[in-house]
Amino acid sequence: MRYASLHKFSVFCLLFVVVVGCTGSTATVRLSPATRAELDSILNTLQARYDLTGSLKITRMMVTIEEGDRSEEIRELLWYKKSENGGELLQIQALGPMNEPRGVAIANQDENLFLIRLLNEQKAYLGPLSDGALREIFGVDLRVSDVLSAIFANPFLDGRTDEFISVESSGAKFVIARSGSQKEHVETITLFIRDGEPRVAEWHIHDENGTLQQRAAFSDYRPVSGILRPHKVEIERPLDQTRVAVKIAKVELNVEIKDSKFDVEPFLGEDIEIIPLSELTEQ
Repeated sequence: MRYASLHKFSVFCLLFVVVVGCTGSTATVRLSPATRAELDSILNTLQARYDLTGSLKITRMMVTIEEGDRSEEIRELLWYKKSENGGELLQIQALGPMNEPRGVAIANQDENLFLIRLLNEQKAYLGPLSDGALREIFGVDLRVSDVLSAIFANPFLDGRTDEFISVESSGAKFVIARSGSQKEHVETITLFIRDGEPRVAEWHIHDENGTLQQRAAFSDYRPVSGILRPHKVEIERPLDQTRVAVKIAKVELNVEIKDSKFDVEPFLGEDIEIIPLSELTEQ
């Protein structure tokens, strides 16, 4: 990208994103009734955590972004809500040294809009919120559902809960393999059952040669308003030499957040140059 600050902010917008994309055609396995029932219980619990979360507010979060030999820490805020119209709404802010907002990203499904705005510049990048647009901006096979899967530490929010390549269990540990983003790519999801609660621990994506494309790790699970959530997230892309580590100190669930929190208009004043998101791919 032409501007280092915009590049950093684009990485920051991806801090919760896990790349999955379209499904390949790897052969699947037929599960025994007992294994299927046990797995369904796990998947139902993970789904319930999402269903029971109408809103999410993170007011203390530290993000470390490593790219090659460079490293930067950013304090961030996050608001998420299921809107009154049934859409998914998300706002993320990056803060400066004095906790002043430095940048904002808004994803609004109701309005089909995605905004990136650096507050120290008179520019805003605005465009449709679609899988294709996200793929063009960030250069990865990214879907809107992948963002939610990462926020909720649930790789199964995209509905792919039936066709698995393999399911292995040993005591409290489950390892599930399924088709990944491209033909012959494979995702491996590791879960642990502790105190009767499933916890997604790792989510790996390998290509057809077995090379690790991406690793996501979720840890430090704690109950928040009765719902178990991870407070540490790590996302690593070895081939890009990129690693993002997130530490959450304060999160609230099901608090009142107005839909107006996710309006893009307050960030699009008369003196702001509005640039199509597609131009990010040219920088």
